Amino acid sequence: MIKSFFIAITLAFMTCSNVFAQAPLNPMGDNHIVRIDSLTQQLLGNIPSHSPVNHGEQRYRNGREFEEMMLQIGSTIPFQYHRLVEQHIRYYLGYGDGYFNQIHERMKLYFPIFEEILDKNGLPTELKYISVIESNLNPSAVSWCGATGLWQFMPYTGKLMGMRIGYPCDDRKSIVASTQKACEYFANSQSIFNNWLFSIASYNCGPGNVQKAIRRSGGRTNFWEVLPFLPKETQNYVPKFIAVAYVLNFTEKGKNALYNEQSIVLAPTKIDSTMHLGKINEYLGSQHNLTGLNQELLNHNTDMATNSVILMPYSASMDFIDRFDSAAAFAKFQGAYVPSNYRAPYAYPKSVPRGAQVAGATSGAYHASAKSGNTSKSIHVVRRGQTLSQIARTHGVTVTQIKTWNHLRSNNIQVGQRLIIQKPKHR
Repeated sequence: MIKSFFIAITLAFMTCSNVFAQAPLNPMGDNHIVRIDSLTQQLLGNIPSHSPVNHGEQRYRNGREFEEMMLQIGSTIPFQYHRLVEQHIRYYLGYGDGYFNQIHERMKLYFPIFEEILDKNGLPTELKYISVIESNLNPSAVSWCGATGLWQFMPYTGKLMGMRIGYPCDDRKSIVASTQKACEYFANSQSIFNNWLFSIASYNCGPGNVQKAIRRSGGRTNFWEVLPFLPKETQNYVPKFIAVAYVLNFTEKGKNALYNEQSIVLAPTKIDSTMHLGKINEYLGSQHNLTGLNQELLNHNTDMATNSVILMPYSASMDFIDRFDSAAAFAKFQGAYVPSNYRAPYAYPKSVPRGAQVAGATSGAYHASAKSGNTSKSIHVVRRGQTLSQIARTHGVTVTQIKTWNHLRSNNIQVGQRLIIQKPKHR
């Protein structure tokens, strides 16, 4: 089943070549013109031009120090040093504050969701950085060859993986649905390669090209030894991924990406009726753009037939539950017909304290903390070999919650570090 799945996926990669989504099936020779996707230029057109930086801005002195720093992330992905990694670090550090301010705001909005879904699927949360190099965390990003969304799925690939693509819904633009499908892709790739660097490379050029490169290298298993045999775009893809992880974890450019309680908390809210997002927004008086959070709904309408789940800011979701107990009141407001069997929309349990910020797979929202009056605190001392994901599972909480409670801007933890853990008080 997995083999046939990846044969089909490989065919999908033949339709488009682009450095951020998929590269062509055939390796590119020296005489080929490298077709670079214009997505970066489209997204960064209004951002100050790139300028080189001096080496002094980097905190490591050699490759060994770099790898020791990256070990602090506590990931199963080997963040290894390579000259191409350093080139991309220097390049990213050359971008101005305008670029990084935009990335930071999107990180605060999307990374908590990515982390929860990745962790739920048993995958390294650091895979979230792939979305940075794919789309600059822009859910509406569309490449010249049709790759769309935060994770830049091609139409054929998306349909093959069961995504709804076409009017009135395009799951590639869904923050949650596209991330789940990316997780499925990563998991399938890892089941083939059992090597995260190869699996990440396959997201760019397809598993067939990675397998071909391994064969051409003589069957080598070291990624960096296979690198010269990969398509040229992919030769830069993994180094770019490692560079982004470094820049956003260990440099001044990444310092503003701190999760805090002022960040927007998003709650998945079930709507079992056809409603227009604009009308919902207007009725709630919300300052947040629901259409921007749910770009997969191309006509901006929820669908009664599929019981749409949309993302709302947590406070708006709670207002929605509280204020829509009367279906007739809402129908009168939007001028819509209400079926006789209509039920009030449901988001998640009203037992959640109003105003609390609750997150993660256990509660139905993304990113959060809880009111201290309803929780008890404990201290977890980090032991050697532990990661945030392991600690979160041990305590029945989420990675994002631990990061919020302890004001962590990355997954970096140290042996002996004391972490605050909050749990609901039992009554």
